[in-house]
Amino acid sequence: MSMRHFALLLGLTTTGTATLLSPLPTRAASCETGDLFDFSSVQFVATRPIASDNCLRLFGKRTDPTPQGFVGYGAGHIEMSLNAPGNPAPYYAAGIDFSPENLVNPLGATRAATLLNNITGFLNFSTFLTNNSIDVSRLGFSFGPKNSDFNKSWNLGNDINGENYFSSPTSSLEERIYAANPNEVESFLLLDTTKILSFGYSDIYSFLEYGATTAPDDDTEAIISNPFSVAKVAGLLGQFDGLANAFLADVGSNKVQLVSEDAAVVPDQVFVDGSLGALNPVVSIRFPLQLRIVSTPDPSVTLGLMSLGIIAVGCRLKNKIRKK
Repeated sequence: MSMRHFALLLGLTTTGTATLLSPLPTRAASCETGDLFDFSSVQFVATRPIASDNCLRLFGKRTDPTPQGFVGYGAGHIEMSLNAPGNPAPYYAAGIDFSPENLVNPLGATRAATLLNNITGFLNFSTFLTNNSIDVSRLGFSFGPKNSDFNKSWNLGNDINGENYFSSPTSSLEERIYAANPNEVESFLLLDTTKILSFGYSDIYSFLEYGATTAPDDDTEAIISNPFSVAKVAGLLGQFDGLANAFLADVGSNKVQLVSEDAAVVPDQVFVDGSLGALNPVVSIRFPLQLRIVSTPDPSVTLGLMSLGIIAVGCRLKNKIRKK
């Protein structure tokens, strides 16, 4: 997304910290990954799309009959990557229904993206939709600050290169980390305008590849999250309750990961109004995404393997000392 493409791409973690370790598994079995963005080029953020046979595909853009997509707003650091347009990076990110633009130009938006009739796996969920004649267009996803506090949405924090984002004039790739207080933001799945599922907190990882030229045509972008938990919203009845239960039955003991890829993106619109002050400009961007079921290692198993490794190293050191 350029402004020649105001750049921001998101991604949604359960822990809320950027992982600067070795990469997680890449490439999905049935849910496509890497068709547009080369995740092997990412150097500083270790999170990767995790293979999955279950994914919901969603899409939204501002020009839909009811505006959808996501917004980046507020001015952060100036882009400096090779072939970047040199615009301010959006400091905040949220679904368009949480956009500051609504204060002066109400959009009537209720979601960032709508479910497409292109579901892989999710057998219980899909069966419930079919058996109850629920059109997929009734379902949507969004994320943003609770209580419409625009200054609390996912953001670039201190906006420091090497901490909140990673950029160099010798590399065409920029990596960004959007974070927030987990108690002040939300992400969710809707049926019509009713929230049926609430997702656990996640940082948002944004990757922007500016390509070999300064034109937007060869740019690619990705948004990913670490796996996050899912919970049913309390007080649901009828189809709302049944559909939420079907989703949870498919997820089981696993988690959900958000994955988004796009190419040659330009803003749907850039909105500026003096009354918004530091929240200007508000950049609307289309939002293709997957919500995929992913399995993650049991923390106790991971800790056990680490302990075994430490014990093994200790034994080798002890044997060396004895030989001496």
